[in-house]
Parts: sequence; C-alpha cells; structure tokens
Amino acid sequence: MIRVRFAPSPTGYLHIGGVRTALFNFLYARNQGARFLLRIEDTDRERSRAEFEEEITSSLQWLGLVWDEPLVRQSERLSRYREAAAQLAEKGLAYEEKAEGEAAVKFKMPSSPRAVRFQDLVHGEVEFDASLFGDLVILKSDGTPTYHWACVVDDHDMRITHVIRGDDHLSNTPRQILLFDALGWQPPKYAHLPLILGSDGTPLSKRHGAVSLAHYRQEGFLPAGLLNYLALLGWGTEGNQEFYSLEELIKKFSIKRIHKANARFNRDKLEWLNAQHIKKLPEAEYVEKVTAFHAKTASRFSREKWKQIVLLYRSRIKTFQDLLEQASYCFSEAESYEPETQRSYLENRPLKKHLEAWMEHTGGLPDFDSAEKIEAMTRDCAQGWGIEAKDLIHPLRFALTGKAVSPGLFELMSVLGKEICLERVRNFLKRK
Repeated sequence: MIRVRFAPSPTGYLHIGGVRTALFNFLYARNQGARFLLRIEDTDRERSRAEFEEEITSSLQWLGLVWDEPLVRQSERLSRYREAAAQLAEKGLAYEEKAEGEAAVKFKMPSSPRAVRFQDLVHGEVEFDASLFGDLVILKSDGTPTYHWACVVDDHDMRITHVIRGDDHLSNTPRQILLFDALGWQPPKYAHLPLILGSDGTPLSKRHGAVSLAHYRQEGFLPAGLLNYLALLGWGTEGNQEFYSLEELIKKFSIKRIHKANARFNRDKLEWLNAQHIKKLPEAEYVEKVTAFHAKTASRFSREKWKQIVLLYRSRIKTFQDLLEQASYCFSEAESYEPETQRSYLENRPLKKHLEAWMEHTGGLPDFDSAEKIEAMTRDCAQGWGIEAKDLIHPLRFALTGKAVSPGLFELMSVLGKEICLERVRNFLKRK
C-alpha cells in the first residue's frame, strides 16, 4: 500500500508552504486509497516547543487534513537511530570522529566519482556526483540524529513509499538514497514540489505578508478557501476551473499534473477564492461559522438581528474578519463623514427639508420590519416631492453609514431598525 507522510519541525508556527506540502501528500493518499501519516521532527532540543507541535496538529485538524495512524515523534526514537548507526559502523560504513572529547558519528561517502541517479516524479531523472558531498554526520556528539539520518530511518520504519516535499529538499535526496543503500533498504519514490515565491519572485517570507497558517485563521479564512488556493500553487487540472471543494481536489489530484516551475503567491486571488467558498456555504453553516468567529460582537444582538446582519453582508466579505469593517455602521454610528460630500448635502436646503419630511413619514411606519415597505414609502415621498428617488436614497445612505456604497439601502434600514435610522439622520442633519 502507498504510504506518504508530512514531517514538520515544531520550531515555529506552521508555514503556508508547509500546509501546501501537507495538502499534496493528503490529496495523493486519499486519491490512491493510501495512508497519510504525520511525523514530528523534534530532535532540535533548543528550538522545538510543545506549543508549536500543538499548533501544527490543531491546524491540520482544522483544515481537515487528518492523519491515519498515531503521530510519530523523533524525540521518542533516539535509541532506534543509535541502533541503526551501529549497524552502519559494523559494516565499516560509519565511524566516530572525536573533537574536544566528544564523538560524532559520520557516514562514509564515496571517495571516487559515483553517480546517484533517481527518477523524480516531478522533475524526471536527476543525477548527482556523490564524491563531491564529503562524509556526512549522522549522529551528533550528544547522541541526537541529524536530519538526514532520522529521516531515512523513519521513512524505512514507517514504510513510506512516496516522499512528496519541496524543491529545497532536492539536493538532500541523493545523500538519503546513499544511506538507504548502505543499510540495504529500499528508498521511497520522490516528488519534489515547486517552491512558493512572493510576488517579487523571491522565497515567500514575512515581507510579503503573513506566512503562517495561524494568521490566516485569525483573519477568518475558511479551510476550504485556503486549501483550494494552495492546491493551485504548483498543480492544476485541464481547463480553466479554479473553484474546487476538497472532495473534488481528492478526485482530480495527480502527481503528473504538478508543475516544475515555482509558483507565486497572490493574496488577491486567495481572497477571491475564499469569498466564493463563503458564498457557497449552506446558510445555516455560514451563520454558525461567522457567529463563532465574532462571538463577542454577536452577543450584542438578538439571534435573529445578528442573522440579518451577517446574511446582508455575505456576498460582500472575503473573510469573516471583513465583516467588522464592511458592516461597521451596523455596530456603531459613523464617527466621521467625508467632508466634501457632507457639505454638499447639508448646504442643500431643499434636500435637508426632504430628509426632515422623510423622517416624519417614517415615523408613521409601525416598524422597519419590511424592506419593501420602507422602499415603497421612500419612493412615494420622492415622487410626491417631484424629485428622483436616487436624490433621496444617496443622502440617506450617506447619513446612515458615512459611506457612498452599502448593501441594498432598504434591507440595511430593516436591519438597523427604525429608531436607529431616525436617530442617525437626525444627528447627521445637526452636523456643521
């Protein structure tokens, strides 16, 4: 059976590039009816932290990238690495090198030219001259394994058949193949993924914006939106389809369609795709998710009023965090108005009289329970005064929101309620 693994180090928060690697391993495993495993590479005692491991595992679960067997921690396998190193030493393929009273164990690399060839599932045939490498430390002087050694022993013991990882590991592969050969073990097949670059073509880093998954979670991105976008960074199907559910990605994923060229991260594209996934959520699920994200703000409203607000802005937000900005005037009165527009409205005496008259007519409505009734009343007023409806609608929107654009004005009024609408128009007319 095919077995793949994701092997992060708990020395920092899960990087967006690491998420893409985990996703491709997961998609391949699910597409092939295979096993997806998780290995925590925590042999760096100084930098590894339990909180980072917790963030990695909780993030993968949040994304839905759930592993199929108990996770493996390298820190719990130290005796196994020493045992395997002793096997190499017995074969005369490893030796101790002492320095200042401490001894590290090194693997003997070929001294004469030797080609290490392997068929990369993305790049095709790759070749390295092993004689250029120099002997390789496999156990440090404190007895902990180096990356190469732990990786090889773990991949063998976990029966990993395919290693899918970033292009930055391509030069590591020939060294690891030599270690497999030295122990008489079958190496896995390798697929090296194109790197994710920033918009300027340099490796993705903090200067390009957020790089950790935790940040995107805090911004209110959906797992489906993130996974959809990351799948498109270095992979694609035939045609122009861009919107995918996780189930569709699993069905269509193929290593053969992984690109060789590096991918460039585009925040705008990510936001657009996430917005599409927000729109596709069933209504009840959307309300539940956005309510959980804004639990403190939601608690200020009745369940029905909050539902009205979040549904009104569903088609306008790209992330859940956007709601606070997009619907800011639903939570508090505008603190400032664009001066020129404010002046043009308040210095227009006929308009001020029309707004005051509109308030009198509005007071006659029992409540703003129907956007249709508010609209009908407003348009009747405008027609009766001999003005176009837009000459009343635009100033009302500005008075209520402080903005020139918003969702449908009458739906918004219904959400805000009659008393708040009257109070805001009244306060606007008092401004100087």
